[in-house]
Amino acid sequence: MRDDYKINGPVSKLEVEVEKAVAEKLLAMEKFSKISCAELTNTALKRFISSHKDFLPAQNEEKSRK
Repeated sequence: MRDDYKINGPVSKLEVEVEKAVAEKLLAMEKFSKISCAELTNTALKRFISSHKDFLPAQNEEKSRK
């Protein structure tokens, strides 16, 4: 299960603003789980994208099917 959080492939830096409480929870999760904040965030965003495809333009949906 812990391997599910590993970042596979190229990475890119992205600066985002989140609520203070969200940042604090994420740091607490990192400390408790020993999974990096980057890996937790990457996994969370992948899950969000997967369940919110309606936020993507139609051409992105076609590319993801290939």
